[in-house]
Amino acid sequence: MTVEATAVLMRIFVDEDARFGRTSLVEAIISELSRGHCCGATVLKGIEGFGILNQLHTARSIDMASSLPVLIEVADNEEKIRSVLPRLREMIANGLITLERIHMYSLGG
Repeated sequence: MTVEATAVLMRIFVDEDARFGRTSLVEAIISELSRGHCCGATVLKGIEGFGILNQLHTARSIDMASSLPVLIEVADNEEKIRSVLPRLREMIANGLITLERIHMYSLGG
């Protein structure tokens, strides 16, 4: 069965070594998305990137991998995304959140 819907794609950009209290920020974000009953999230670890300070982070073999970029993607209805957004903004000291409208197809059972 295929379900078609208009939705919102939220992308969250943070550093892998960022913390939220005593836990990894990435783990804390995933937990918050789960508590918010989002339909799912994917964490992607980058091999190279830079942020607002233009400091390069890379996983090249000659470098020590340090604070690599992480992207968390969540696609859900706008109401659900907007409901978790205030808490995420409180949790993320340094990062970026983007939102865009998408056309989503849920495939399978």
